[in-house]
Amino acid sequence: MIRSDVESLWLFALASKCESLTTLNTIFLAFLFLLSCLILNLLFWAHPGGPAWGKHRWRKPIPTFPPIPGPKGIPIIGSMDLMAGLAHHKIAAAAQASRAKRLMAFSLGQTRAVVTCNPDVAKQILNSSTFADRPVKESAYNLMFNRSIGFAPYGVYWKTLRKIAAAHLFCPKQVKASEQQRLEIANQMVALLASNKRTDTTDIRVRDMLKRASLSNMMCSVFGRKYDVGSTNSETEELRDLVDQGYDLLGEVNWSDHLSFLADFDIQKIRFRCSRIVPRVNRFVGRIIAEHKAGNGGGMSRDFVDVLLSLEGIDRLSDSDMIAVLWVRINKQKFNYVSRSV
Repeated sequence: MIRSDVESLWLFALASKCESLTTLNTIFLAFLFLLSCLILNLLFWAHPGGPAWGKHRWRKPIPTFPPIPGPKGIPIIGSMDLMAGLAHHKIAAAAQASRAKRLMAFSLGQTRAVVTCNPDVAKQILNSSTFADRPVKESAYNLMFNRSIGFAPYGVYWKTLRKIAAAHLFCPKQVKASEQQRLEIANQMVALLASNKRTDTTDIRVRDMLKRASLSNMMCSVFGRKYDVGSTNSETEELRDLVDQGYDLLGEVNWSDHLSFLADFDIQKIRFRCSRIVPRVNRFVGRIIAEHKAGNGGGMSRDFVDVLLSLEGIDRLSDSDMIAVLWVRINKQKFNYVSRSV
């Protein structure tokens, strides 16, 4: 009995020793793993252009071209700070500091990015098949922009959208047909300014007037709705709120797009905000499509909703695709307005 107890004590002591060794080994392996990750990230960061470009070069160790000059930024996150505020000013200053005359590389977290102000280089980039598919941001995907011509992958669907745009939006005949519409909106703006000057009321912000004029032009050409620039109603106000929120979400830099380990957290609430806008967009645009199908499109001349509904065969779009295309077309008006007023 005594012998058995002694043997048991030796067994317990040996098991305890093995357990302590296992714990130490686990801690040591975890330390080595963290140290190797730190060293790798520092090596990636040391590469011109920052960590994303360094990681890409280490995966393809045989260099086929000299490294593109660019700022290193901060380890792991790269040059995310360049996208805050007036990004074009910061990027131009970074290119000058990096002596990047034709092309500059920089890292947005794990995303490799290039920028140029040279027209010849820009032409080569825009005509290259490598850049045919643009990465879809999380906000663009959640707001249905992945089914628009700007974000849809190159293929049959993209070619269909391009053909529709070329035939019904940007053709000389369509531009000429909407000339009277644009003239009426311009006259309404002039009359509103003149009226405000005569009555000497509160000042009118030209930026706000341009915004209302852009919205009025969009409602007429896309949806067949005709509203005065100086008037307001529930439909235009709802659409303006949707467009403003959608544009803000698209323009906001989403860290989850560039740092995959943040994707599950939605720390900027972008996914949540998109989920609240999309049902409203579906109801708003879906209602107008239903009215056009019922022959109650507003009594005006042929608009873009009529064009989409008239498509046949392989060019015909589903209702969900039509909602996405029309929604993107609405936001295009907002983009045009911003580019003109900035």
